[in-house]
Amino acid sequence: MLAKAGYIVMIDPTTKKRTEPLRIAGAGVVGVYHPLIDEEIVETLHERRKKVYAWTVDEEESMARMLREQVDGVVTSYPTLLRRVMQDAETDCLEQRGAGFFLPAA
Repeated sequence: MLAKAGYIVMIDPTTKKRTEPLRIAGAGVVGVYHPLIDEEIVETLHERRKKVYAWTVDEEESMARMLREQVDGVVTSYPTLLRRVMQDAETDCLEQRGAGFFLPAA
């Protein structure tokens, strides 16, 4: 039995537009092609209690951006690089904690 349903958000090849991020009401997970992720789409999906997974994020700069955008998960071909980027972000947060910058708890 499938406990959760999900869907993906990408550029529709026929219309060249982003597919609707809220098109399946019952889905709890949304996989979003990472260049389409911004603060607005993450906030919109989180407000509707949907988990946001970025795919496929293989560049270090894009990984760091996904952390800043507060996605719930990252799909990557390079998990070791992602782990290092996450550790670097955590170190930076600890150093800047007094300045009010920190990653949310997992």
